[in-house]
Amino acid sequence: MIKFSLGVQHFPKLREEGLLYIDKTEWIYRLVNGGSAYFLSRPRRFGKSLLVSTLEALFQGKRNLFSSLWIDGSDYEWKEYPVIRLDLSRAVSENVAALATSLQELLNEVAIKYGIEGIQRPFPSLTLSALVTELFKKGPVVILIDEYDKPLVHHLEDMKLAQQNRDLLRDFYSTIKALDQYLRFVFVTGVSKFSKVSLFSGMNNLKEISLYDSYADLLGITEEEISSYLPQEIARVAKKRGEAEENIRMLLKTWYNGYRFSLSAAVSKVYNPVSLFSFLETSNLDNYWFTTATPTVAIELIKKRGFPIIDLENGIIAGKEIEVSHDVEVIDIPTLLFQTGYLTISDYDEKAQTFFLKFPNEEVRQAFLEHLLRAFAERQPSEIHGILYKLSKYLQDKDLKGFFDIFNVFLASIPHQIHKDVEAYYHSLLYLFLKAIGFRVEAEVSTSLGRIDMVLKTKTTIFIFEFKINRTADEALDQILDKEYQKQFSLDGRQITLVGVNFDTKSRSLNDWKVHTL
Repeated sequence: MIKFSLGVQHFPKLREEGLLYIDKTEWIYRLVNGGSAYFLSRPRRFGKSLLVSTLEALFQGKRNLFSSLWIDGSDYEWKEYPVIRLDLSRAVSENVAALATSLQELLNEVAIKYGIEGIQRPFPSLTLSALVTELFKKGPVVILIDEYDKPLVHHLEDMKLAQQNRDLLRDFYSTIKALDQYLRFVFVTGVSKFSKVSLFSGMNNLKEISLYDSYADLLGITEEEISSYLPQEIARVAKKRGEAEENIRMLLKTWYNGYRFSLSAAVSKVYNPVSLFSFLETSNLDNYWFTTATPTVAIELIKKRGFPIIDLENGIIAGKEIEVSHDVEVIDIPTLLFQTGYLTISDYDEKAQTFFLKFPNEEVRQAFLEHLLRAFAERQPSEIHGILYKLSKYLQDKDLKGFFDIFNVFLASIPHQIHKDVEAYYHSLLYLFLKAIGFRVEAEVSTSLGRIDMVLKTKTTIFIFEFKINRTADEALDQILDKEYQKQFSLDGRQITLVGVNFDTKSRSLNDWKVHTL
């Protein structure tokens, strides 16, 4: 059995202990020979830190660690450079003074490693400048910055602190441009692309490769890499689960693949490495990547701004804003969801400069929707899971009374200030429930005479829903019948059930529903 590298972000340790390493050194070779300064944005737990550690070992000339890898057989010149590697996930950023102290300490660690003394200055930016000029005596300097934006992302719920940290980082990062003559290579990673931190406005030579075709699979695992590195693991898991290998591959693809970091549809989509390796190690489906951190900020913004929940499933249309940097004060929800990995590119219209974003896979879709439900209802995970289980069972048994009774319990638990007196709000909540359960649901389905509010398909039944607000279920059901919404499903073979539903804003409940089975 392969020794997976879960949790190991230190390249030397990974290689010395014989852990699995998917060889990305051909991409790294192109990086270090094709430019001198790069920025790469990727979601958390996608291998950014391991990449930075690999670059560090490469520039330190540790060729023995690269034995048998692609780059070892290339014409790469194994020259040693002084390296400043800063991991800002280690920085304390609970206030701006603590962040400044942390930056000073991180720089001092590098100085001690190279036997340099007396570089401490009043400000981190000045200390960085002093360190680089001293290290240049040994040769051109390499600067590697991991999680450059952690002091910002970690405090988006405290805007004043995020702004203070941003201003400090702006001064710190602006120093890098001024030191260009001393530098061999600069590589910066993070989750989001924030403006006003000098990286993207001040460093004109910083190449942003986050959506470059040639680096789309620099991080993450491709189908080809699974076939090359993991066929025995696929076979082992298939045997353990009593399933065909092809079924395991399809399961992996549905649950953990789907991330696209390119404008071109021809470029491979990639798997999240944490989820892929965790499944192969345990043989169990689970929300491995999602559970490492919850999208608290995104969900609070969705609630606060009334962002259309149905769009998350149907697809969100976004412009070039998802590529450009944004400030901490003005966070665009689609951009935030894309950069943090909860949405990915499903399509791109080059002429219209338009992106279409969707959930990348089943892991993210189910987990994100369940967290949304939990946030709206302000209930514990076990309670939400129990509600979803009961709802699923009632629908499978075609017990709509039981289903709507449970749904009303959920509605009653939502704080009154969150409720909105519009049909779309209640429609979205019911849709969210059904999608979180895992049913096949479509919203706003077009017909020749109108649009069906919602269609739910189970193995035996097609449910056609029409929603009204402060009216009657009879009116809703009459609309379905008058416009013959059911006709397009007449050849399907499954039983067709028409459901008229009315929401009452005064009682904040689903107070009336009628069913007609064909």
